[in-house]
Amino acid sequence: MSATNPARDVISWSVQERLLEYIRTKHQAEIVYHDPSGQVMIVHEVIQNILSRAGHDFLVLGTGTVLGVERVLMVDGLELTKQ
Repeated sequence: MSATNPARDVISWSVQERLLEYIRTKHQAEIVYHDPSGQVMIVHEVIQNILSRAGHDFLVLGTGTVLGVERVLMVDGLELTKQ
């Protein structure tokens, strides 16, 4: 983490509201993220839940995959966090 690259670990309020609507409606979303090896992954999945632990947000996908939001680039073309 530096001044030019702040931590990206909390979802913005407006995006969180949209994701909560996806959870309520079981809307399938296109999720673009970095896997643990740094490869860009694109999946189409239902978002089951948003978890917050110790100031850090996570997405729980329908397959049970848990992604820290710092790894998620976009959901349906929306950036999750401010850069």
